[in-house]
Amino acid sequence: MLNMAMTADLPKEFDVVVLGTGMPESIVAAAFSRIGQTVLHLDKQDHYSGDWASFNLQGIENWAQCHQDVSTDTSTVTDNLVRPSIDESSLLEEGETLIELPLDNTNFSQAQVQYYVEDADEEDEKRTEDKSCDDNATTVSESKDSTDIKSGDHEVKTDPDEAKTGLGQESVSEKQDSGATGNDQMDIERQLEDLKTGDNENKEQAEVNTDAKDKLPDTEHKSEERENISDEKSGDGVTQDEKKAPDLDTVVQKESDKSPEAEKSQNKWTIKRLKAEWRRFNLDLSPKVLYSVGDMVELLISSDIAKYCEFKTITQIVTMMNGNLDKVPCSRADVFSSKKVSMLEKRMLMKFLQFCLQYEDKPEEIGEFLEKPFTDFLAYKKLTPTIKYYIQHSIAMATESMTTKEGLEKMKKFLRSLGRYGNTAFLWSLYGSGELPQSFCRMCAVFGGVYCLRMSASSMVMDAENRCSAVITTEGQKIKCKWLIMEGSYAPASFIDKENNSRTISRGIIMTEKPLLTTGQQELSLMNLPCPDDGDRPISILELPPSSMAAPLGVYIYHLTRKGKDGVLPKDDLSYAVSTLFSNEGNIDENKPAMLWSLYFTQKDMSEVQASNNIPENVVLMSGPGTEIDIDRPVQEAKEVFKRILPDEEFLPKAPNPEDIIYVDDSEAQVADGNSQSEFSEKDDSEGGSQESKETDQSENSKTVLDQSEKSEPKTEKMDQSESSGTEVVPSEDSLDRTEGCFKAEVDQS
Repeated sequence: MLNMAMTADLPKEFDVVVLGTGMPESIVAAAFSRIGQTVLHLDKQDHYSGDWASFNLQGIENWAQCHQDVSTDTSTVTDNLVRPSIDESSLLEEGETLIELPLDNTNFSQAQVQYYVEDADEEDEKRTEDKSCDDNATTVSESKDSTDIKSGDHEVKTDPDEAKTGLGQESVSEKQDSGATGNDQMDIERQLEDLKTGDNENKEQAEVNTDAKDKLPDTEHKSEERENISDEKSGDGVTQDEKKAPDLDTVVQKESDKSPEAEKSQNKWTIKRLKAEWRRFNLDLSPKVLYSVGDMVELLISSDIAKYCEFKTITQIVTMMNGNLDKVPCSRADVFSSKKVSMLEKRMLMKFLQFCLQYEDKPEEIGEFLEKPFTDFLAYKKLTPTIKYYIQHSIAMATESMTTKEGLEKMKKFLRSLGRYGNTAFLWSLYGSGELPQSFCRMCAVFGGVYCLRMSASSMVMDAENRCSAVITTEGQKIKCKWLIMEGSYAPASFIDKENNSRTISRGIIMTEKPLLTTGQQELSLMNLPCPDDGDRPISILELPPSSMAAPLGVYIYHLTRKGKDGVLPKDDLSYAVSTLFSNEGNIDENKPAMLWSLYFTQKDMSEVQASNNIPENVVLMSGPGTEIDIDRPVQEAKEVFKRILPDEEFLPKAPNPEDIIYVDDSEAQVADGNSQSEFSEKDDSEGGSQESKETDQSENSKTVLDQSEKSEPKTEKMDQSESSGTEVVPSEDSLDRTEGCFKAEVDQS
């Protein structure tokens, strides 16, 4: 990536200029750079991935401050980008005109951050005040009830209440050694005998005899006082025999002072503690999972970009039925081991799943339901309510209006992905979904792509044929290009069809201390929660434990996503899921995870951005994230754009293995030309053959080496369905066998 001081040295011409580092833009940039096209990739933000980015806690709070406005037309996120003054006479050629591009558009608004824990300073101040009150009460109690006990030349004050309650063997021993007499001495001996024999009745009687009006002093305070008394005695000539060590009863009593409430208070999350762990958070603006046999996984394998990423399997699918959270049986093993469904329902479910895999070959079983709602088809199959609920809301994740064809396609995709890397159909990118666009950016940079953050195109230059011939950067430099590819927020309003791009998304991010379902392991969970107010707008919930690298130990992250509704704030739109699943200030429930922190915001749904008729033919608009849970749509979109521009080129071929590349300098090439014939080869009739034939043989040999290194077919390794729920897929550089093109999975069963 170039910094601002180096931007003046940018080349004056590129084949492709890409605006925005989101998912589809990054894939396209990597595809063009991989085949030798010159690519300039700009982003007006100070981070990669655009609307698909991941932030730490400090970063996302700063981001939220810049997107608090209700309107998405303007934002303070690009306040440092200034439109340059352009001298058209020096920059523009004859027949060229300028079209200004927006610099402050954003797809986010109504961001609101809230903490549900106390501030550390307030809690410390409260604890100090409570301790001060206890100390004052202790001082008053001691001044009233203290008794002077003389022992030789020493005078020590003791508290009779402490003796009566048996707070510790140490104080009792000191009072015995100090010469206590009379009834006090008899009471002390009786209390000591009760403690040693474990007589609970005598203990209760001793507590009853305590004056109820006198407040017992704080144990910790009295312990410190006893230590001071002991030090004074030791300094005034008391022998070591007089200082008796506490016995087992005293130790047990001191250990009992450390109550579970005290330990819980020490581990309690506060605002200060959360902010101290800000680097350990990876919070996504648009969290997405990957189908194990989806287009994104296949592209990561075939292009060898998987070496830049790490993945973990989604270990369970969760649903809510009749007010209870349950794990959905997905694989064959889960179905037959589940106790939530009867044997008849298990057979019914397995039969329907097998039908979904081959529904295209059985049109007679579908009949006229292909274009009708999927719910009608499920009712036609006479499934039980439990099986129907599992299929509709947890496997197909279908809405009320989804057609049967769409529902069966989603079922088939889900079932084909089962068992490849675990018992569920999905993978999660460690450190957040924002790592995936950056992986494609790395590939683009390796093959010569140029990256500049905090820079964008302030204007585009149009020629006489209404084509984009160049862009003017925010640094005032004119850069010629053949194609301009941009994300929707970079395009002027006249380029976008407003009627088809008015949808929104309600998003929420929540932190808690514990998971929804306690299983003894850190589960990555996916849930589709139907809402009673609107069956076509369910809430998708993704649960990320610390093992997903999304949060520090002891914190769980929940991503809530729902289709937005005009005039409804995201917090209100997601309130059903929050009140149903979590405990907060207005709905305290100890059986639910308690909320620590939340962020709500509204996002434009740019998943189906449509260009207007005013857009130039060599300018391409790319879509943004939508409400879908997977990330396959951007892959198909990037392929279509690439084939439109370069139809005869291969899309993102696998990079050659550096070990297979042979570098030959000029001197070695000359030696090879003179001795290209092996001593084991047959001699031609003419001595050594012609020079032309030698060069031909050498070029064919070189071509064979490259063909062998580039034509290796990627293979996938299927994992057994019986893998443990902690399955971790790490397609790192060590786990990829690049010679055979295998995308292997490392399994962590610990």
